[in-house]
Amino acid sequence: MADSVVRLSDVAPLGTGRHRKCYLHPGNPGRCIKIVYNQESGGDKELLRELGYYAHLGRRLKDWSGLPAYHGTIETDLGTGYIYDIIKDYDGHTSVSLDEFARQCRENGDLRLLRQTLLQLKRWLAEHHIVTMNLKPQNILCRRLSPTEVMPVVVDNIGEASLLPLATWSRWFCHRKQARQWQRFMAHPLFEGLDQAPLPQRVPPRFTPSHGAG
Repeated sequence: MADSVVRLSDVAPLGTGRHRKCYLHPGNPGRCIKIVYNQESGGDKELLRELGYYAHLGRRLKDWSGLPAYHGTIETDLGTGYIYDIIKDYDGHTSVSLDEFARQCRENGDLRLLRQTLLQLKRWLAEHHIVTMNLKPQNILCRRLSPTEVMPVVVDNIGEASLLPLATWSRWFCHRKQARQWQRFMAHPLFEGLDQAPLPQRVPPRFTPSHGAG
């Protein structure tokens, strides 16, 4: 095998999703490599949709704080790899998924922090007109920027599968789609009772590392 091919077959993935596995980039600890391993159930189609939407965002998006930036491809012994920023906290720990973040907030009795994090997610998506297939807690990572600030990052189901991607090109359609998705998203049992929770005043707790694959 050529020296230029990155070996990943002997490395444990950071995470495994329905279509892709995510590995730490061996030459850059700030990035990860995603490999499509389940082409038969639509993995290739999902990847093409996502890359097309990233190309669209690359022409207009200035603030990438709510998405992992894409950095092109690399050849690996598992096939073509797709390079993205890895989502880590300010202290170097891998950021946890929103479902884990929500569980731990509830265990700590900190609904205020969870509510603030969700409001930050909703605000960022709306402000930057970001289209997603759907919103799922396991596809969002909660990056701690400091001991007191959390930034949610959407790492999967990015883009739109419609034949006519109206929400991608129209802010009006985008906001309508976001409103429907948000209503379904907030119906998740993890978010029950958050409407009554005040905004947080104290430092968030430390969370156990995890990472999504997509």
